[in-house]
Amino acid sequence: MTLPEVTPQATGTTTSPTRPTHVSERQGRCYFPKQEPWNRHRPVKVIVTGAGIGGIASAVLISHKVKNATIRVYDRHSRVGGTWAANLYPGVPSHVYQLSFEPNLNWSEYYPKGAEIQQYYERIVTKHGLTDSISLQHEVLKAQWLSNESQWEVEVRNLITGETIMDRADFFINSQGRISEPRYPSIHGLHDTFKGRVMHTARWPKDFDHTGKRVAVIGNGASGQQLIPNIINDVEHIDHFVRSKTWVAPVYTGDLFSAQAGQPGGPKYSDEERKKFHEDPATYLEHRRKLELSFHQSHKGVDVIGSEANEKLRKKITDVMLERLGGDEEWLARVLPDYAPGCKRLTPGPGYLESLKNPKLDYITEGISHVSETGVVTKDGKVHEVDAIIMATGFNNGFTPLFPIIGKDGVGLREKWDPEGEIGYPETYLGVMAPGYPNYFSILQAQGNARGTTAPRQIEITVTFIAKCIRKIQSQSYVSLDPRQDAVDDFNDIVNGFFDNSVTHDKCTSWFKQGAGASRMLIWWPGTLHHCADILRDPRWEDFDFKRAQRARHNRFEYFGNGTTVRDTVGGDEKLTNYLKLVGDIDLARYHEEWEE
Repeated sequence: MTLPEVTPQATGTTTSPTRPTHVSERQGRCYFPKQEPWNRHRPVKVIVTGAGIGGIASAVLISHKVKNATIRVYDRHSRVGGTWAANLYPGVPSHVYQLSFEPNLNWSEYYPKGAEIQQYYERIVTKHGLTDSISLQHEVLKAQWLSNESQWEVEVRNLITGETIMDRADFFINSQGRISEPRYPSIHGLHDTFKGRVMHTARWPKDFDHTGKRVAVIGNGASGQQLIPNIINDVEHIDHFVRSKTWVAPVYTGDLFSAQAGQPGGPKYSDEERKKFHEDPATYLEHRRKLELSFHQSHKGVDVIGSEANEKLRKKITDVMLERLGGDEEWLARVLPDYAPGCKRLTPGPGYLESLKNPKLDYITEGISHVSETGVVTKDGKVHEVDAIIMATGFNNGFTPLFPIIGKDGVGLREKWDPEGEIGYPETYLGVMAPGYPNYFSILQAQGNARGTTAPRQIEITVTFIAKCIRKIQSQSYVSLDPRQDAVDDFNDIVNGFFDNSVTHDKCTSWFKQGAGASRMLIWWPGTLHHCADILRDPRWEDFDFKRAQRARHNRFEYFGNGTTVRDTVGGDEKLTNYLKLVGDIDLARYHEEWEE
């Protein structure tokens, strides 16, 4: 870029271009920005992968928080809603498991069902005019940072036509979901020997009718606990294969309603209640506040291994499990874990423990040897003949990208984060970014969940931080920002220290952490919801490496333009004086800090 000549015409004065002898070389330097108003909303494009809760919230919030942004969302499924639309189980109340800025006053019952939640998010997409921004049945295959262009190039396959396209954007948000890729255990003969049906709870075939069949259910996590009570009355028999014991909590957290076998959705909201919510906002706010407080208060002290709070939780859950087993101490001993509650996610399983005592079910703890043509063979040589095998075995590690993401050094994020890789674990900056991958953000990544809240609320906090980062680049003379490695190292050291005495270090295996026993915590932010929200509220720009735009290499303030803003010329009376407020409508704590248009 060549600096323009300094001439009287360019400066708008009649002063001679000859520099006075008393003016230093430094004082005499000049730079002329472009001759147009400063537009802090220069056009940017954002690609989001995943149209679940995280992807939808990202698209909605960014469309409002970042002016002049083009948003493209890709999702491999045929409808929006993500994993939770198909795999929701009782545990989080409907009036909490929603976006806080889009309250639904018409939930049918305490715990939402998959179809109802999916329809809720579909309505949000329509309301905010984002239907055309979402490409369904499009799978992201790869994303690569192009350093010369300072853009992400994203390879996408149209699952209907098979066509592969290349899309580009200034920013890339990965909202793939942590529980979206079903995990199939390595069992010899499972896929190539067995003559019956093999399926995963997360990929339930629409044409499968379990009525009157003998089925094997492998796994006793959340999906297994949900599935068994719902099919046991219709099947001929269930062989339930269990590798490890698990806590079956009365509720997910706090003092929420304890779902029962005959009422898994909890109490239904009456027409009168829903009408009251619509007519009296204060009543609805109080209902929401009571539910939210259960999440804020439930974690205090309970996560510390050996703590009094954790021991109280152990006794509470043990008593409930014994009650649901009809007081049968022998059965309790068969199912009671020897690790601390909270080592893995507590899962309410209404009707699950009761189903274990049903004569139609065999509870099998013997390890599986292989699968024959007709059934499952355990290590003791016994053949358990079944018509279908249902895998309730959870999901692959969702903290690692499901597709290659190539950074500025040409190395994939999956390779770096692999246990045998350069780093060996998902190394994030504040649970949102990764060093070496400019303009890349993730939703609910490692360290992306704070205690005392639900996923939708955490997503809102994260996306707000992302929007501020995008605006920083959009409004100034930059094309990218990248978290510095020393800042990332310091954050991860804090994480390690914070969870040193956590119950997750007990002997269980859990997707919460890197592996079995005392291994690295993956899911949690090192603190509470408010701790996380307050820290993300003001980005630490000093933690980033910024790359200037080509045009700004000679002067970082080139975006100053001609010294005016668009609002100065086309703002209109109200925008020109938007700093004036109604009498009594001024909050000094926020005064002159709000995002003015």
